[in-house]
Amino acid sequence: MKANRGQVAVYLALVLVAIAVLMLMNVGTFLGVRARNHTMNSGDAAALAVARRQGQLINRIGQLNEDHLHAALEGDSNRCEKIVSLQLRLSFLEPVDCIGIGNEAAKKNGCDRSDRMKKILSDHARDVRMHYVGNPDAFPEPWPGAWEEYARRIEVAISDGMWAGPDNIEFLDAATGHLLLNRGFYQAIAGRNWCWFRFNAPGVLGSYSSFGDWAPLPSADEETRRRRCVNSEIYSLSLDLRTGSAVHLIGLDAIRRITGKTTAEIMSAPLMTNTTQRWFFYDTSGYWRKWREIDPSGETSFPAMGRVKPEYDVRGCAAVCRTSLKFATVVDDSPQREAVWSAAAKPFGTVRNEHEALDVVTAINGFVTAAFTDVRLVPLDTVGGNDLATADPDWMEHVKHHLPVYLRSGPDPFSPCWYCARLAEWENQSLREDGDRWLRLNAQQCVRPSGGMGGRGGSAHGH
Repeated sequence: MKANRGQVAVYLALVLVAIAVLMLMNVGTFLGVRARNHTMNSGDAAALAVARRQGQLINRIGQLNEDHLHAALEGDSNRCEKIVSLQLRLSFLEPVDCIGIGNEAAKKNGCDRSDRMKKILSDHARDVRMHYVGNPDAFPEPWPGAWEEYARRIEVAISDGMWAGPDNIEFLDAATGHLLLNRGFYQAIAGRNWCWFRFNAPGVLGSYSSFGDWAPLPSADEETRRRRCVNSEIYSLSLDLRTGSAVHLIGLDAIRRITGKTTAEIMSAPLMTNTTQRWFFYDTSGYWRKWREIDPSGETSFPAMGRVKPEYDVRGCAAVCRTSLKFATVVDDSPQREAVWSAAAKPFGTVRNEHEALDVVTAINGFVTAAFTDVRLVPLDTVGGNDLATADPDWMEHVKHHLPVYLRSGPDPFSPCWYCARLAEWENQSLREDGDRWLRLNAQQCVRPSGGMGGRGGSAHGH
């Protein structure tokens, strides 16, 4: 009997241990789910708040455009200049304040403050003073002293800390358009996702031999920098300041509809045909384009469900916000894990076209008017700059500091950087040969990811 009682005690102990492990796993799952919910709510709230402010700023610039037309009709050149100066400040400086708006929304929803995200912007304010100020050929100022004001504005915006990082900053001094700047390249190496190479970098698996094959990291061309210098790099409104006759740039019919004036009244006002006047337009060459022009080849499915109404078929400016939250683990050796979320939102609006029908906000020949009335979360894949990841400290460290060294000296297999480790793998010839061989035999199995309302908000990157 005593032996049987001993055996029962052993079995009972094992059952209790199993129950304890299950309870710990449930607790760990709960902590992870709660952290993810907090980061999602924080990121979504921050992106919506920032996008709402973007719409308000464009509305204000649009209203000033209309005021400019009336001032030009009245022949008030001084007022015209003051209006343009105010519009420049709204476009160039005011979006920086959206950092604080996003922070406040994210903080209320319980995410962590990130000193590393703060350092990204603190370092950039320093870089603005070191490289932008005093270099007008590469970085033309919208007005004298603008870059110094811009740097100070960033420092004020981050002074209390960072809770929601701007994840689609368009740094003027950043390299662009290179495979090494595409995070998907590193993820494809890590996951042995050979289909990614078929769709995004065909031939590179077979043609690459060593790190010496890479072209230098390019930078934005002079015309791109000129256009962007009208906008804040942070939460850019993606507008364009054009110089020329209002009648030529905006169109006589559009001016009549906006001002209510006759053709004779418009043409008799000298400032309406003055070619030195400056006007704010949407940047339709790069940003304010149709949603489906994201993939001009038409090979990629649009990353959202349903039909896009014609009056909303324009991409334009957007806010992408990154939030994070650390949480304790209870069943493994790591002291903490981190939940990370990026969300995108954009302002929406419509105008009346020449037929008095609802149309996209760019329908008045791209002329900016007060048109925005709503804001929505959108898939990250549908907004410009979604892969910049400028609020990801690990990625920014890799781009700014590790890539230049790699291009000079090759991979460092002992680097703790995750992206550097992928580059070390990439140098392995057998890995590339495996991928090339697999594609030759199985390329027909590759299918481009389609849109749809999946667990990641209809895209590969969350909302």
